[in-house]
Amino acid sequence: MAKVEVAILLSTYNGEKYLKDQIESIRRQTYKNWQLFIRDDGSTDETTNIIQELIGKDDRVQWINRQKVKNVGVKESFIILLKETKANYYMFCDQDDVWLPRKIEVTLAAMKENSLIPQLVFTDLKLVDSDLKTLDQSVLSSVDINYWICPDNLLFDNIVTGCTVMINQALKDIVLPVNTDSIVMHDWWFAQIASQSGQINFVNQATILYRQHGDNQVGINTNLWHKFAKIRRFNKFRMQTELQIIQGNLSVQRTHFKTTDKGRMFLSMKDTKTIARLAVVVKAGFRKHTKFGSLALNIALMMNNLRKIGG
Repeated sequence: MAKVEVAILLSTYNGEKYLKDQIESIRRQTYKNWQLFIRDDGSTDETTNIIQELIGKDDRVQWINRQKVKNVGVKESFIILLKETKANYYMFCDQDDVWLPRKIEVTLAAMKENSLIPQLVFTDLKLVDSDLKTLDQSVLSSVDINYWICPDNLLFDNIVTGCTVMINQALKDIVLPVNTDSIVMHDWWFAQIASQSGQINFVNQATILYRQHGDNQVGINTNLWHKFAKIRRFNKFRMQTELQIIQGNLSVQRTHFKTTDKGRMFLSMKDTKTIARLAVVVKAGFRKHTKFGSLALNIALMMNNLRKIGG
């Protein structure tokens, strides 16, 4: 496969409702030197027919697994896309959003000229409902960006949303290979590795209409009800916390990054006896970028049966 300037990686799954809007927004980009690589993750609706139709409209759109459609989950699907494409830069695309016209242009401009340094660029998002009506002009306006892209703080929380991300080839060379059972999500993994071995650049501009609807794989907790719903799914959150520890250990093993004392305490929680965890949590003051998330994190860390590090 010939190397392209910007590869846009799109994983689809039963996305018939919004897929055309998303791909048309990519075709309307001011920056034109891109190719869109689609991997379908086993859709049972009209998604694959829509992909076939769109391929005929633009030769920059490619369907990489037309002959081998298989459900592997969103993390693995994006990693497969990254493995099987070659480009100078890679962007990640959800099936249900809308890209603003200068998204590629703005993001690429934020990439530094030294391509040998592993780099990740991400941007702000505009939150919209299923009909693209604005819910919030900025998702990240109240977030301390510099604090949360610090390598140690990225162990605890991730503010880097994958559908706004661009990475360069140097970062791809480090993040792969990876066992997706050992990471929380591909975007968090990329951000951790970039912060530990290279650099992260934030564009304080919304480049995407981030659509919130009932079928989101990953979404924003927009109100109190969503937060209480997370409580009802606390066991899933606890399992994610276990994965955070696994992912964090895997990243520092990969990059040889030296964490702070707080980072080391977090990464060793799997080996800390249950009775001692309260003291560690109180001393360290582990936190996420919301108070609610911080509380949930510390409760999860005090629970037992944290798993051992995966491969």
